[in-house]
Amino acid sequence: MTRLILSTGLVVGLGVLVMLPAAAPAQPPPRPPPPVPRKADEELVERVRKGIDGGVRFLKSKQNRTTGNWEGIVLNFFVNMEGGTTALATLALLNAGLTEKDESVRKALDYLRTLPPQKTYVVGLQNLALAEARQPKDLPIIQRNADWLVDQAIGLRSGKLEGWSYPSGGTLGDGSNTQYALLGLYAAKQAGAKVDDRVWRAILEHYTRTQVKPTNTTGAWKYHNSPLDPGVSFTMTVAGVCGLRIAGMGLDESTQGLDPATGVAANCGVYAENDAVARGMNWIAANFSFDSGKSIFYNVYGIERLGRLSGERFVGRYDWYREGCEYLLRAQDPGTGAFTKNRGIDAAEVLSTSFAVLFLTKGRTPVLVSKFAWGASRHPASGAFQEVGVGPKGEVSWNRKHNDCRHLVEFASKELFKGAPLAWQVYDPRRQSLETDQAILNEVGVLVQSPVLYLNGHGAIPFVGLQGEGLTTQEKILQKYVEEGGFIFAEACCGDETFTKSFRALMKRLFPANELRPLPESHAIWTAHFRDPGLAQFAGLEGLEKGCRTVVAFSPRPMAGYWEEHKYMPSGRPPSPQGSPTYRGEMAYKVAGNVIAYATGLELPKPRLTRTVLVDPNAPDRGPRRGQFQPAQIRTGEGEPAPAALRNLMGHLRDKYRLEVSLKTEALYPGDDAIFKHKFLYLHGRKQVEFAEYDVENLKAVLQTGGLLFADASCNGIAAWKQFDESFRRACVKLFPDAPLQVIPADDPLYSAKLNGGAPLTQVRCRREKADGSGPETELRSYAPYLEGVKVDGRWAIIYSKYDVGCALEGHKSADCLGHDRESAMRIASAVVLYSLRR
Repeated sequence: MTRLILSTGLVVGLGVLVMLPAAAPAQPPPRPPPPVPRKADEELVERVRKGIDGGVRFLKSKQNRTTGNWEGIVLNFFVNMEGGTTALATLALLNAGLTEKDESVRKALDYLRTLPPQKTYVVGLQNLALAEARQPKDLPIIQRNADWLVDQAIGLRSGKLEGWSYPSGGTLGDGSNTQYALLGLYAAKQAGAKVDDRVWRAILEHYTRTQVKPTNTTGAWKYHNSPLDPGVSFTMTVAGVCGLRIAGMGLDESTQGLDPATGVAANCGVYAENDAVARGMNWIAANFSFDSGKSIFYNVYGIERLGRLSGERFVGRYDWYREGCEYLLRAQDPGTGAFTKNRGIDAAEVLSTSFAVLFLTKGRTPVLVSKFAWGASRHPASGAFQEVGVGPKGEVSWNRKHNDCRHLVEFASKELFKGAPLAWQVYDPRRQSLETDQAILNEVGVLVQSPVLYLNGHGAIPFVGLQGEGLTTQEKILQKYVEEGGFIFAEACCGDETFTKSFRALMKRLFPANELRPLPESHAIWTAHFRDPGLAQFAGLEGLEKGCRTVVAFSPRPMAGYWEEHKYMPSGRPPSPQGSPTYRGEMAYKVAGNVIAYATGLELPKPRLTRTVLVDPNAPDRGPRRGQFQPAQIRTGEGEPAPAALRNLMGHLRDKYRLEVSLKTEALYPGDDAIFKHKFLYLHGRKQVEFAEYDVENLKAVLQTGGLLFADASCNGIAAWKQFDESFRRACVKLFPDAPLQVIPADDPLYSAKLNGGAPLTQVRCRREKADGSGPETELRSYAPYLEGVKVDGRWAIIYSKYDVGCALEGHKSADCLGHDRESAMRIASAVVLYSLRR
């Protein structure tokens, strides 16, 4: 029988994913490279997509078409490890988006369903693959496997868990088998199988007990919990932290001591694993390396799991997913699509490619909610990151709830986005060096891909500067995030009054012209998705409006305690009766669901690594030079709606079409003679518009001499939308009584490929009125563009969109908005500008 000896006493055969991890590096690895430029980010997104496609193509090419498995590709069957490679490859294909409708997946799953439980690795991976397939018929197999894994746990019956082995009949488990047993158990629980809480408590105790005690390697784990083990291991430390996270998530009963009537927790922020997780994460950050262990690809997949479970975008100062993608793509064969390295088990292409595809696909999941980390911190000489002001039981002010964000995203995925895979992350600006405005702008360009920024906690927010002082870096990030279309959702954990006072002060500093106010009953948030009278229990919800919409929602009443516990999630079961112990908790979930629906406009976020190119409003610009295009925004006495819309549009035209444009937008009243300097005028309407006679004279003179007025109705609710739409139509009649506003036909040059960079403008994504006129459609849909115009001397002098463009150009979106998504708005506005330049 073929076999490969990797180290003394350790054999790796087909499907055996075991390797003795190498000792940790003696010195911390070099610091990460500087942030990649924006263009490189855009290229990386596409390279990752192609890398996944290539990996999938390779795995399918190596499948046995008769049996549906991958057994025998690397080595022959070995000591009952049959099925391990197939389970891993199947899991990779499922995570890449394939389903049982695909023949290769269907055959592989049929094969896996025939396997009896024999070895820990295979059973754990079998459960992972079957749970990912989401087929109810597989639940009995998944439950059988979970029961088998519990039976094989060493020492569980005696009350002192020692982990899992192959099994071998010994009294000592190993870290690698243990982590795959744990993964199989948690996959079973997620699929609906029963795993007793005593198992999760035993796992928590095991990992806490076996962590290396305070020495120079504080926070690490070994492969074997034995004095004979040569040293600590990076891969097993990753497994240890993940094990603590998963075991904590597996418990049905929370230890927070929540009062369901008030939402206040007696033990808020206290978790048994707090100290062990913090020490483990610091050790990993100080010793971070993609090259650790006997298998690089095994290690990289572990890092992905660590990042996903912790929610951390950065491990230490490492942007683990971005840098991991670059690392893996360098190891891919561009011809075959396989990922491999010419060393040991990493030369086994099916195993290595499966691990790589899992990293690329799972880490790429769009981030719906980012949890904002705040508070005092320090970076000792060792490079480890330390929170300052941690409570006596490990409580961290900004993270008193470990599962709130994860549960909210799970709930939103099921209830709002039809089960689409979505992720959450911790966003911690304290771990970065953002010393310039451009660095902050670049960072916000990444962060804004996460449409909701969640901020909660206990105590005062320390980065809120004193009145009269300039904004801190963290404040600038929050301010810019909102200005570029992001939405802040905040909550005072346990109703903490100090946090409430601090958060309100923060909003006042960031947006001095706006104010947090209680949301009226008529606000769209209360009906954005769920329409339940029980939502009134949280009627104290506050909002801050800026420009086209509400951009901040804040609850001074406690809700996160309910989000922390899965049992309150009203998904997949009948609602609880009013007055029951779970009713208020269910309403807290529904309020959060409505906030997320409003904030996103029910648009899915883009995959991780996507970056929005932002225009710096403070960039040097000496005003319009000869031949430079500069638009003007028409003011109508209601401030300057969508002030960033033209700036973002000009930046897009500069970057895509290489136009000489000015990023400085001049806002003028129509009666101002300065409008004669401009040939492109933009009007973004939120309320009724009325032009006086001298306004009409000025505008008409500009439009009759080659100028163009582009107008759109803001997404500011149905009533305001109708008010502006009707008044603007009257204004057009006043301007040109003999030239009616008419629909611009589909074959007009405005939509042509010649004018639009080679791609005709034939489809846009837009939310329009329901057929019965009762309000906006629930979702964005694809439509042919709908623009109207007024022709003067054979050309369009006025172009009007009754569906919002300006708010979308700013990145704002909401579920009550009649308007376009950002990409469609940019295409429409670009086409109008390019049309105006035709002579």
